[in-house]
Amino acid sequence: MKFESLYKIFEYLFLSYFFIYNSMNLFFMTISFYEVRRRVISSGFEDLDLVMKSPFTPPLSIIVPAYNEEKTIQESVSSFLNLQFPRLEIVIVNDGSTDGTVEVLKSAFRMKRADVNYLKRITTSPVKGCYESKTELPKHIQRLILIDKENGGKADSINAGINASLCPYFVAIDADSILDEVSLLQAFRTVLDCTETVAIGGQIAILNGSLVSKGRVVKRMMPKNHLARFQIVEYIRAFTLGRTALAKLNSLLIISGAFGIFQKEFVQKIGGYLTMFLTSKIASEYTTARGETVCEDMEIIVRMHRYIKEKGLNKKISYVPHPLCWTEAPEKLKDLAKQRNRWQRGLIEIMLYYRTMLFNKNYGHIGFFAFPYFFIFELLGAPIEFFGYLTMPVLFYLDNLNYLYMFMFITVSITYGIFLSVLSVVISAWPEKTAETDIRGKSLFYFTDIKDIIILIIYGILENFGYRQLTVWWRLKALVDFIKGKKGWEKFERKGFGEKTKDAGKDIAIAK
Repeated sequence: MKFESLYKIFEYLFLSYFFIYNSMNLFFMTISFYEVRRRVISSGFEDLDLVMKSPFTPPLSIIVPAYNEEKTIQESVSSFLNLQFPRLEIVIVNDGSTDGTVEVLKSAFRMKRADVNYLKRITTSPVKGCYESKTELPKHIQRLILIDKENGGKADSINAGINASLCPYFVAIDADSILDEVSLLQAFRTVLDCTETVAIGGQIAILNGSLVSKGRVVKRMMPKNHLARFQIVEYIRAFTLGRTALAKLNSLLIISGAFGIFQKEFVQKIGGYLTMFLTSKIASEYTTARGETVCEDMEIIVRMHRYIKEKGLNKKISYVPHPLCWTEAPEKLKDLAKQRNRWQRGLIEIMLYYRTMLFNKNYGHIGFFAFPYFFIFELLGAPIEFFGYLTMPVLFYLDNLNYLYMFMFITVSITYGIFLSVLSVVISAWPEKTAETDIRGKSLFYFTDIKDIIILIIYGILENFGYRQLTVWWRLKALVDFIKGKKGWEKFERKGFGEKTKDAGKDIAIAK
């Protein structure tokens, strides 16, 4: 009798969790639909020339942390040279690479030793040398420099880039990513509209399968790899729609490390990115961390929120749902498992570092909405979902399966999930008439072929039958690994942007 009462309680718990979680996602999608639709429509009327020609558009530093990126670094830097923006500087930070990253850069861009006015405002690992490109650069590129330093991690590299940068705003971007040509203009429009903006996130889109030429994505194509397709659907639902809604609610707690724009002075005020060298008084006041984190992109945003709330500042952290940055997604299960393990361990670290913010009235909606959401649904969600799925075979084995419970469970977890996945694809592919054609395909994710949209819908259905459960298992394993004391990154090997092939007489790189 006690057993029956116990599993009844768990039945209600699991049903309630899945219903509330999926209903929250539906709430986010409703907000995102109107926000995305407004942005897609308005994008056609956005005069990006205003950003280009405005005297109020400040110069921008692109900071590129690089560790063993010889396969992609040349293509990535080439893409940065093609970016449309009034004034740019590119700061590449080699983080003690053991491959040919430095040699590739020296050869491709004629890097020579130079005095680049490195101001050590944030403590980092030792800098071994500074280099500046002597090749002819586009007129809007003020300089292209390389900071060669000892290994200290990605966050340490960004701090070194901040020390070397000359501009009031900087972009933190992964070395294995490609930016859309107008990405900076689109993102920086937010700064011009609201000068109190201190951080801007941009949508990350999966590059696999698309055609790349000279650092540009010249044709959006569907990847053939099944895992990559699942991740596209996942990125659309969780990243695009979820983060768009959270930003609208002023509750965004993470800006992807692959692409983000920051006000340099504000980042310096809070002590820079979290590393083992973080010694400034201000940084120690606003974080309980005493060391590095594998989730530096979330940590810096949470610390910003804390600083803003405790200082009573009128500052804003924004998000642009257009795909501004393209990156290569894992195509092997073991690589994807490593990535998700690191993401989840990073989330656990941040929740622990800033646990005093949870349900704390002093932090307003951050303490009473954003933090509880991430704690309940992102951190505790893994074990709850895992044991929720486990109840079905266990109860069946014990010959105690309630078929009404089974039906309700499938409805709120699987059927509801399918509805949300399909809806997210439809929203992302929603065509809108725009006055301009610079937003390619006139849809959020640039998929215009009905065949590709149907494929994404199919994978949106299929992800609820195995893929989602697999990600839950990886997140649960990450919790166990964290308890065991696992630290550090497990970086998966990238294929690069592919081999050169001929397409209509042009060199095209196929992103595999």
